Amino acid sequence: MPDITLYGPRETPFVSKVERALRLKKLDYELVEPASQEDYRRWNPETGLLPVARIGDERVADSTRILERLDQLFPEPPLLSAEPKLAEAQRRLEDWCDETFFFYWLRWRRIFEAEAARPPRKFGVLNWLAELASGRPSRPRARSRDGLPPEAEDLVLELGRRCDDLVNLLSGRPFFYADRPGMADLAVYAMLETMRRGGLPRGPLLLAERPPLVEFMQRVEATTA
Repeated sequence: MPDITLYGPRETPFVSKVERALRLKKLDYELVEPASQEDYRRWNPETGLLPVARIGDERVADSTRILERLDQLFPEPPLLSAEPKLAEAQRRLEDWCDETFFFYWLRWRRIFEAEAARPPRKFGVLNWLAELASGRPSRPRARSRDGLPPEAEDLVLELGRRCDDLVNLLSGRPFFYADRPGMADLAVYAMLETMRRGGLPRGPLLLAERPPLVEFMQRVEATTA
């Protein structure tokens, strides 16, 4: 069996997805996390994106391609159904999950960075009089009880709808499209895990309000411990 090294930051969903696949297949591996930005370019000279996996003498970039290669080299247990239509549905869900939740994460990051760059409002009678004199009095930005800026409220609503989509798609089954976890389940789990850690606004609350997703995560964890 070849040595396997996974390069990437542990906390990111795409690295987590690959780690869970390695555990599901009971493969020994080493995780090496980047210590600087130079590591990203060194480990993936083409795009600078991680994860990258070294499987023996072979280097594979991109989490989806890594999972596909692992399934070719170590087919048990399979990450895709033997039924072509089910396998295609698993691939579509994996791709949808990666793209959708990454898009929301980027939106949240832009909102967070914009808030961090916003200058604090000055208070006091003199400042208030100066604003009135300028004809442009400023008002404090409305915020939710938990401090979210207004731009994040729509994002939370959309995240909740996508979580509801997953609940409906799961439809009472233990896993998506199969009776055991596969590629789609690992992608969904990785994104939900990011939400649970607080990587998206109100992520823990959105999950707690949807017990089927919490139970799904527990089943994935039990099979990839």
